[in-house]
Amino acid sequence: MNTRMIIIILFAAYLSGCATVQKSLEGQRQRSVQQEKLAQAVKLIERGNTEKAATILAAIVATAGIPGITDEALFRLGLLTVPSDLEREEISNALKYLERLQKEYPISPWSNQAASVTEFLANAPRHLQTTTELRRQLKSLKDLNLSLTRENKEMRLNIEKLKTLDLELEKKAKP
Repeated sequence: MNTRMIIIILFAAYLSGCATVQKSLEGQRQRSVQQEKLAQAVKLIERGNTEKAATILAAIVATAGIPGITDEALFRLGLLTVPSDLEREEISNALKYLERLQKEYPISPWSNQAASVTEFLANAPRHLQTTTELRRQLKSLKDLNLSLTRENKEMRLNIEKLKTLDLELEKKAKP
């Protein structure tokens, strides 16, 4: 009975070992496929085809996370989705990827880089609004300055006319 139990245990261990090896091979295959996709996306970014690269990166981040691949894909996708005009609604898409990267992969080197980009993007709308307001004030001040310059010229002309008139009155007043 004892030998039979040992054989059953060894057989069960053998079967579970096969399943573990199979699972490991599947994970390695998945990692390899994702790594290929990431490399393809990086090449597309280098060539300027950011739309196709973003599609591939989105497919990578939609699958189960693989450290070293998904974190880089999240970072690159976050950067690709930053709008050129920094419109608030579109910034939130980029922030979503970068914040997910920081949350799911806190020790990733990409997470460290994402932190500063996230902070910049989170404050960008406020800075843009301030900049827009300052530009508006600058334009208003330039217009006011132009108006004051014109008034100043008019006043100088009027002063010159008054001086001339005053001299003429003095001449007439002297007999």
